[in-house]
Amino acid sequence: MKDKKMKNEKQDFIVTTTNGTRWAETGVSFGQVRRQFFGKKIGMKIANIERGRLFTHEEEAELKREKDKERCR
Repeated sequence: MKDKKMKNEKQDFIVTTTNGTRWAETGVSFGQVRRQFFGKKIGMKIANIERGRLFTHEEEAELKREKDKERCR
């Protein structure tokens, strides 16, 4: 049971498109990320997929605070 749970945990991935833009995605596997990548719907092509995060947890929290501050103005 524990092994199944570990297999289904989502991980963070970085998807790089052919024009060099980097996007954050979450998924269980590289294949799932490739299938669910939203950019395919608008013609973006995937150049590379790697495990990792675009921003650290601290950077994400800071970006969220800035966004909330701008929203209140």
